[in-house]
Order: sequence, then C-alpha cells, then structure tokens
Amino acid sequence: MLIDAPSLLRLSGPVALVPGLSLPQSYAAARREYPHLADPASLVADLHRLSGQGGFPVAFDDKNRWLRLYARRGSVAVRPTKQGDAYSIEFVEPMTLRNHGRLARSRLRLTGPGWYYVAQLRDVPSGYRAPDAQIRAAWQKARTPREVPVAPTRPARYDAFCDALDLVIEGGRQIEAAKDPAERILPYYEVRSVAQPRQSAAGIYDFLLSRPGPAQPGSMVEIQGQPDLRGRVREVDGERVTVAFDSPVDRRRIPERGELITAANDVVPRVQGDAVAKLRNGSALNASLAAVLIDGAFAGYRERPVEPAEPLDDNQAVALRRALAVPDLLCVVGPPGTGKTRTIVEIARAAAARGERVLIASQTNTAVDNVIERLPPELTAIRVGNEDRMSEAARRRTLAQAAGELQRRIADRTDATAQRLEPWLGDAPLAVRWLDRLTGELASADASMVAHDAALADQRSAEAAVEARHGDPVRASLAGLRAAERAAASASEAVHRLETRLRRAESRTGGILGFWYRSAARRHRDRLAGAAPRAVAADAAGRSARQEYETLRAGLDRTIKDDLSVCAARDRATQAETAAQRSREAARQAARRLARLVAGLEPAPPPEPDVAAFATWCRAQAPLLRERAQLLADWRARLEQPSEQLHAELIRYADVIGATCIGVGVQRNRLADLDFDLAVVDEAGQIPLPSTLVPLTRARRAVLVGDHHQLPPYVDDDVREWLAQRDKTGVDENLVRELLTHSAFERLLLRAPDDNQVLLDRQRRMPAVLADFVSGQFYRGLLKTANGDRPPSPLFRSPLAIVDTSGLPEPQRSERRRERTETWQAAGCDNRTEAGLVVRLVQWYAAHGWDWAVIAPYKAQVQLIDIRLRTLLGDEATRERVGTVDTFQGQERDIVIFSFTRSNAGGSVGFLSELRRLNVAITRARDQLVLVGDRGTLTRARDAGFRHLARELFRYADQHGDVLPAEELRDRLTAAR
Repeated sequence: MLIDAPSLLRLSGPVALVPGLSLPQSYAAARREYPHLADPASLVADLHRLSGQGGFPVAFDDKNRWLRLYARRGSVAVRPTKQGDAYSIEFVEPMTLRNHGRLARSRLRLTGPGWYYVAQLRDVPSGYRAPDAQIRAAWQKARTPREVPVAPTRPARYDAFCDALDLVIEGGRQIEAAKDPAERILPYYEVRSVAQPRQSAAGIYDFLLSRPGPAQPGSMVEIQGQPDLRGRVREVDGERVTVAFDSPVDRRRIPERGELITAANDVVPRVQGDAVAKLRNGSALNASLAAVLIDGAFAGYRERPVEPAEPLDDNQAVALRRALAVPDLLCVVGPPGTGKTRTIVEIARAAAARGERVLIASQTNTAVDNVIERLPPELTAIRVGNEDRMSEAARRRTLAQAAGELQRRIADRTDATAQRLEPWLGDAPLAVRWLDRLTGELASADASMVAHDAALADQRSAEAAVEARHGDPVRASLAGLRAAERAAASASEAVHRLETRLRRAESRTGGILGFWYRSAARRHRDRLAGAAPRAVAADAAGRSARQEYETLRAGLDRTIKDDLSVCAARDRATQAETAAQRSREAARQAARRLARLVAGLEPAPPPEPDVAAFATWCRAQAPLLRERAQLLADWRARLEQPSEQLHAELIRYADVIGATCIGVGVQRNRLADLDFDLAVVDEAGQIPLPSTLVPLTRARRAVLVGDHHQLPPYVDDDVREWLAQRDKTGVDENLVRELLTHSAFERLLLRAPDDNQVLLDRQRRMPAVLADFVSGQFYRGLLKTANGDRPPSPLFRSPLAIVDTSGLPEPQRSERRRERTETWQAAGCDNRTEAGLVVRLVQWYAAHGWDWAVIAPYKAQVQLIDIRLRTLLGDEATRERVGTVDTFQGQERDIVIFSFTRSNAGGSVGFLSELRRLNVAITRARDQLVLVGDRGTLTRARDAGFRHLARELFRYADQHGDVLPAEELRDRLTAAR
C-alpha cells in the first residue's frame, strides 16, 4: 500500500469560527498551563493568513469528531454548529510535541477565501457555511492508501517456521520453569514494615532472607501458601528484599518466618508471541524480515564513505559503513574486548545524525545501559524500562529524568520573565503597593488643591467683609478723587482747546480778513489767561485727592491683611498648596519606581511629565499583570513536579531509545505505536530468536551485534529433555531444536553473504596469552590483540595460570554430589578442595586491592564458595563477585578465578561439555586468569569435544602459562606476601 503526498483542498467560500460555550473555561485552563498561548481570535487570524499563503494542515479526531486546524502558534479544535453556518471553537492548544506528531501525520491542507473569527453566532454573515462534509470527504480520500499489486501467496515454509516459533516460545517458558525450583524459593526469618504502624496498609515490607536469592528489582513474588499476597520487589540489598504488595495487606496474614516464591513471568511469552504474529501476518516494519530469517534472502547494497566521530579500527569502520547502508540486516561478530559498545555508539550517532530513529536493545539491562550511557550528550537518548535494574548513569537518561530536565530548561527560559513579574505576584505584591501609593498621592494632591481653592474663596470672602466694614472713607475718597480727576481733565481740555484756537487765529492775521482774526486772537488770549490758572488749580486738587485716597486705601489694605479671619484663610490656602506639592513629588517618585517594575513587561507611557496618565495606564494593566504573574508562578510550580504529560512527546522525538528486547513490547514503556528506522541488538548471540524478533519487527533495518561462541539461549541438554517430554504436534522437531539452541544471530551468520557480516578482530581487554588461545580455539585464529601484553599478577609468572589438583589424593580432590536437604540449598556438584583453593586466592587478591571475581559452572560450587567468602570478607565485599558462567556473561574483572569443580575417575564433566562456557570464563579476565581443576579428569573427559579442548588448554598453558600444582599454592601465597 502506498500513501500519496498531502492533498490540498481549495474551499469556495469564507468560513466563520465562533467561540463555543466551553471555550472560556478551556482557554483559561490552557493558559494556566501555557501562559503564552495565543488567544483564539489571534489563532484564527493566523489561519486566515496561512490560507492565503498556500494553506494550513488539518486533521480529524475520529474519536471525538473534532476537526483540528493547525496555525503557526497553536491548534484550534472545532465542530460545525447545529445550523451548519459556522464552526464552533471547542478549545485551543499550543504546538506541543504531541500536536507536532499529529501534524506530521496530517494528509490534508486547506486553502480558500479566508477564515474569520466572529464573536457571536448571530453575527455570522448570511450565506456562510461550515464545509465539514467536503473537508471530511477530502480527509478520507487523502488517508486512503493506493492499492499496489497483491503480493504472491507466502510459501508454506513461512507458516511452518512461525508454527515452530510458537512452540519455541512455549518450550522456552517450560524450560525456564523446570529449572531448579529452589531458585524460586527465598526463605526469610523476619518481616519489617517499611512505613509507620498506622501506615502499614500501604503494603511495603522488608523481608530478611536466610540467604541471598535470585530476586531482582521488578520481580514478582508471593508468600508461600498464600498466592493472593503477591507483590513486586522494589529493592534488593544483600539479604534484605523490599516488597510492595499489589494491594493493602493485613500485617497479621504475613508469617513471621516463611518463604517468598518468585512468580512466573507471563509478560515474556506474550511479547514474544506478538512479535511472531507480526512475522506471520507480514506486518513487521522490515518487509523482508521473514525472507531474511527463513531463506537467507539478503538484499544487495553499496557501502558509502562515513566519517566516524570517534576513532575506529578498520573492521569497526567497516561495520559502521555497512550498518548505515544495509537495507535489511547486518551481523557484527564482536568477540570479547573488541569494542562492540564503541561501534554501536558510533552507529547510533551516525544514524541519528541522518534523522533516523534508533532503537538499542538487548537481552540484559546492563548491555543496553552500556550503550545508552556512552552516547554523546547532544543526542536525545531515552532509556525506558524498570529503573531499579538500570545503572546509575542510564537512570539519568530515563523518561522521568528527561522530562525533569526539559521542565528545568523550560523553567530556566522563563526565569527572567518570572523575576520581572515577581513584584506583581501575591496577595499584596510590591508593584501593587507602589501603584496604590501612586494613586493615593495623586488623590491627596487633588484633595489638597480642592482645599487650597476653598481656602482662597474663604480668604476672598473675609477680605470683602472687612472692606465692607471699613471701606466707606476709602470709597468716599475714591469718589472725590474721581470728581477731582474729571475737573482737572475738563480744565486741561479747556486750556488745550483755547491754545488750539489761538494758534489758528494767529496764523491768519494777514489778508483782507486779518483784522477779524487779530480780534479773535485777542479774545482767545484773554480767555486762556483765565483758564490756565484754573487748570493748574484743578490738577493740584486732583493730586491731593489721589494722595488722600491712596493713604486711605493703604490703611484699609493693612486692616484687611491683618484681619484674623483673612489670615486664617490665607494660611489654610498656603498649607494646602504645600501639601499638594508634597503629594505630587511623592507621586512622581512612586511613578518612577513603578515604571521600573513594568519595564520589559508591557510598552508603557513615560511616568513624567503626565503622572496621572501613567497612573491610569498602570491601573488598567495591573489586573492583567497580576494574572500573568500568578499563571506563570503556577505553571513554574507545576514544572517542579514530576510530570508524565511529556513522556509520549519525549519518546516520539528521541534520537535513540534504549530498552531490553522484551521491554520494547511492554505497553507501559510507551513504545507500542512507535516505529524505528534502525534497531541495534547487542549480545544477540545469547538471545532467543522470539525475543530478538521483538525489536526486529519494529524497525525498517537492523544490526545484530553478538558472539555466537559465547553461551547460546538454551543448552542442548535442556532442549533434549524438554523435547523428550512433550507430545508430538506435527511441528518439525529438528527446526524447533535448532531455534531453541541457536540464536537468530547464529542462524543468520550461516546464511548471510560476506557483505552482511563483519568480524571485529582486534581485542583490547585480555592479555595476549589469553586472547591467542581463545582465538585459536574459537575464532579460527582471526582474533588479534591491539595492545601490548600486560604483566601478570605477582602470584604467577603468566596471565594464564592453572592450579592443578591432580597431584592431591583422590579422596581429597574429588567432587561430591550434593542433594538438597534444605530449600535454600543448591543441588549438584561441588568440590571442597577447589573451593578452599579459590578462597585462599581471593583472600590474597582482596587483601592487595585487586578487582576479582569467582566463576564456577555449578550453582552448588558457587554457593559453597560464596558462603565461605561471605564469612571471611563480609557480604559487601563479595556481593556480585561470585557466580556461574551464565551470570557473568557480559562482565569483566581484573582477576578471574574459575573452578572446574569436576574431579572423578570416570572423566565425567557434565555440562562443561558446552565448550562455550569455558570461552566465556576465560574472556572475563582483564589481567589475570586462574583456572583451578583436576588435569587428569579434564584431559581424560568422556566428552570428546571437551577432552580435546582441555588437552589443548593444558598444552598451551605448559608452553605459555604458569601451571602450578595445588600443593604448592600455599608456598606461592606465602612468598608473595
């Protein structure tokens, strides 16, 4: 099926969007979580612009029947109104990572005349329609895949292969269940409540074990005899196991002494079965996976040059180039110490740099952690799974940690805004107090000016009253002054008039009428002689009247000024004006302080010279600023709390995700609907094929990294025993046996062409003397040592040492067959002499500060050595240092001491015949390997394969190692002190 490119739907008419009834509440809630969320009207305006610029994406939510419209700054969820004339906006959201994920899956874009926000439904213009049916039809058409030619019917062998895998899953479950049942029994001698007595209903208890058990954090356990008392192990600390029960537990129901039983895990077969179903029905993301696994039908490809970020050796670089180019599957054989993890890290880094989503998977948490914790910090790497089983470094890259770090980064980006808004936060914030002060001072200034005006009015009234009482002489004097001034003015005017007439008459005394003008001139002179003295007298009278008036006026003014009522009113006016000036200055100071508190938040008018206008603006903005401050504070408070809301988005946008193979299919890890471009499976040689299928079916390409010369998923003896007990079903038993005893990695190596497999051939862990032996015996002589040989530990002359017990008396050196007499005992073989030798060696190495480990093939021998060492060195010093070959696969230590355990006259070596166990044991050592065993039994073993290997080992050790008779070890230890 093929999916076309996104479709474009051009609408014929404009579209209206109106706020739905619940929009105010939903928008307020969204704003509390996302303070910078744009308002609905702004988002609709953004949609309108995008509609005219090529369109915007949409998506239908089939569950809720919403249409989501994607603007630049958020999404708008709408439904058509009942009348169908507009869309009702149900809610808006920011462009979260989840919305980006939906956006990436959108197959439709809309364009057209425009999208408009209308505040009221009644205001929608006539003729507008919500084209919901048209958009929905286009959406369905865009989502409908094009048919491609039907693939030919799958061969019957594919179904037969899947049938065999179903049986392999059941076989694996039964083989694990049939293993020594004592492993599932954890006897305890005391129970302690973790909570306070009144809180014990929480159901968390510490169980003190009689001996350390196999329980791991995350394991399910139940009380022996009470299967309903079931819980999960939260913590294991030596002999203390903390269990959280599924539901509150009555403390009285838990026996003070008893046994915990590790419950069977039904998750593994279920997840494996889901992966096989994908392979069967052809829904695996890698379409050629079945053909590769079943037929070995690999696709051809060409390598391309790739520059690694870190130095790689030649074959590591080849693995990198092929991993990036292979279209289906690549196998990388990585013997111990050859840099598998380094190579995987470079593959993940380079693939992520190309935009690919990478899955890192393995059978064990340790293998996944080794890769995840070495990935560069610039990659977004997420580790999913049970955090109790992760390393400390890997736990720093879990979803919870990544979400917390993202929350911290978001909080950091809002620090500056939060600091600016802090003065606006709280019941009586600083900014509001300054605003109140500004408002109060302005009000005081206004009140003072009102008082000032009132006092001035009182002053004028008082002055008028005094003048009314004492003003009669002044008013009479003023009247006399005005009469005198009028008389003076009239006399002066008369003189001026006579002088004018005289000058005119004198100018005309010549001519025929001269005598008449001369006569007129005489009359004017006579009259002027009388008028001039009168004018002088009138002027003097006027000046005298003015002087009198001014004297009286000055006296009256003094009387008014000194009047008590006038003085009181004048003082009140002065005080009011002073108070107003003081309030105005205080208001200016408050405005300047408040201006600093709003700086950077909103564009504000200047605080001066118009302080009142600034105060009015602040009062209008204060509610918004306080709401913003509170919203941001609430949002930042939520950011400080663990949040799972980000987990799905973080998973979807991670570059690299790490999980165990089974963890990839566990629902709670949130990977169920996630596809990967590349899956890298580490330690693939020891993973059952159904488990390997889980990551393989989820990725388009895969790289398997492992070593088929290490331990297989299940050993032949266990498989043979199970096959012998089961009823015949018609499924090919040979195929089932092959799939149980061979990993997918080993099966594919036999079928893969040279281009689809790479051998990492330079080891850097072991001394050369150890590497050369395993290279010749297990790796066809292809394994080389990159570093120079390191000196052995002081006890031995070579990094390869064998303490041979064959010279001891037979009763002393022989193994014993131990039956279980207590539930805590492990049945099987142990060897007290070898255990004593191992303990002496460990005491010496521990005393000298070496990093040591003890490995034995039998659990009974491991238990015997562990009990002795715990008695001598303490629990802490021996924790996780003594175990079987199976438990130590994938680990390494400076000093490794291996006890063969078997010593008998018949040459019986039991499951030592699985030669790969010895390869695992030898390759755990970084500096010194000490093998403790009976040369006679081992080199005369009835099993031909092991006999040959043992003889080669002792022959090689005679030439290149240090073979020490057991009876000489005491002297060697004494001399080395």
